[in-house]
Amino acid sequence: MTFLVMLAVSLGIAAGACAPGWKQTPHDRMFQREAVKPIPRVPERRPTSDWWDHGLQLIVRPIGRALSPGRWISGAMGGRAARDVNDLGQVPDSDWFENRISRRTMTVDEAFRGPTQTTGPAVGPLFVISGKVDGATAGFVVRDRDGITWYLKLDPPASPELSTSAEVIASRLLWMAGYHVTEIHAIDIEARRFLLDPKAKTKDRYGRKIPLTPLALDRLLRPLNTDKAGRIRVLVSRQPDGVVLGPFDYRGLDPDDANDKIPHEHRRSLRALWVFSAWLNNTDTRNQNSLDVFRPVDPAKPDGPGMIRHYLLDFGNSLGATGTGEKIAESGFEYIFDWRVIASNLFAVGLRTTRYQRLRRSPYRSVGIFEAKAFQPHDWRPTFPNPAFEECTRSDTFWAASVLARIQPDHIRAAVSAGRYHEDGATTHVVQTLLERRRKMLVYGFTGFLEIDQPRARGHVLIVDDLRAIGGLPNTGPLRYKVRWNRTRRADRELAHGTVNTTTPDRATIHDTGEASVAHAGVLGEVQIDLSSTLAALQREAGFADDPFITVELTRTRLSAQIHLRVVGDTLLPISLDR
Repeated sequence: MTFLVMLAVSLGIAAGACAPGWKQTPHDRMFQREAVKPIPRVPERRPTSDWWDHGLQLIVRPIGRALSPGRWISGAMGGRAARDVNDLGQVPDSDWFENRISRRTMTVDEAFRGPTQTTGPAVGPLFVISGKVDGATAGFVVRDRDGITWYLKLDPPASPELSTSAEVIASRLLWMAGYHVTEIHAIDIEARRFLLDPKAKTKDRYGRKIPLTPLALDRLLRPLNTDKAGRIRVLVSRQPDGVVLGPFDYRGLDPDDANDKIPHEHRRSLRALWVFSAWLNNTDTRNQNSLDVFRPVDPAKPDGPGMIRHYLLDFGNSLGATGTGEKIAESGFEYIFDWRVIASNLFAVGLRTTRYQRLRRSPYRSVGIFEAKAFQPHDWRPTFPNPAFEECTRSDTFWAASVLARIQPDHIRAAVSAGRYHEDGATTHVVQTLLERRRKMLVYGFTGFLEIDQPRARGHVLIVDDLRAIGGLPNTGPLRYKVRWNRTRRADRELAHGTVNTTTPDRATIHDTGEASVAHAGVLGEVQIDLSSTLAALQREAGFADDPFITVELTRTRLSAQIHLRVVGDTLLPISLDR
């Protein structure tokens, strides 16, 4: 008897092992949240070195990658899969990334406001508590009458609105995509509102802290452009609530964060950031332009348990801007020290030409060089190599493109209007350039994949999003579908088939040739497949109650995707998506 029991258990285990992993419970949800536990106390601040990071990314790591056999093998196999992805192909919400426009339709007003909760510093005096009066990116830190700390940055005197507008626009669009960014405003402030705190400090040319004097502050403000009312244009960025720890690294783990279990270069949210950076031409994606903030669970106990939230910072190098003025033509086309270009130039003996050599600045001083004609997504480069970007796979890029497709032209217009350009035509130029760069990025990101996303169900109706329609790309043909009973240890059985023709961006009509009937959708790019009659017949089949899984295969122009579903009572539960 004991032998028979053990044999039965063994056969049960073997049978379970024959089933695909997606049939096992628990099943992922579309936008689940990454499980975390509070850290007991505030971690120590992290020492950083910009120079070490530059040398590591420009010289040490490229040589190491070139000499690594594992790197070449991994690249030939398509790269390593990201580890912050669920079975439905989505990145769960976390302190790294929060699904916003992927989760719901966002309004134009939300695109205009972004993460902002206020209109800027409180009315009244602004006490300057520290400042940087020399160097490329001058600015200072102030505290308003409500005790809120704000970081102020200034446009280069010769390029009014250039970097402040770019930073506001990029922050709004990255926030919509799902990244954590700080509250940012481009506002006009009367210079008389700035009052120097007696304890204010700055640094000299050797990095030593010295008192910030009224003369030094005046020297910083005097060359700036003012309007007729004597106001100066500044970018104000609110310090996030919590304890500022310093930048995070795009590679490795944080030893002080018990919740940091996925190497940063294997997070899809960081890998695919290159898609949004290329779209916005945000070429400065170094560690220094990130920020970790410890957020206590109980705000009344700032030294108590909490979690670390990860922010992106400093988008002043987006669009056609840098902190010192307009971008040079090769920005976005080459690393600052690019081994590829060096080797190519050596072999070409000076005869090599590039696309950017013919670029000209826009007619707008507040925009600089920002164009879409020469832009090619696969050739885009930040100023410094980014280790997370280098790990990006085609699947990571597709995911980012699926998010970008949901950012509509009206959202882009609203975000650009928040940048407050005053030059006639500047707003239109930036909007049109962003739209064309978006189109190119979507075409590149979707190449090789069937452009469907986010399978979900309403009762017995399967719903998918047609990303081509959502992104405004031309229709490449009908969607065809097949419905199969996905039987464990037995051949699948086809139950129904049909086609879906997306006739307009927001309407879909269905031509059914099988048991399944399909209704048109009234939401942008949404396609619905009603499986009621198919499931009614299937539930009468012997063995279906013990193996209640179906697969819906969608195809278009030789590209396919499979959606696996579990039948639970009167509802369908999407549990996996294979591309």
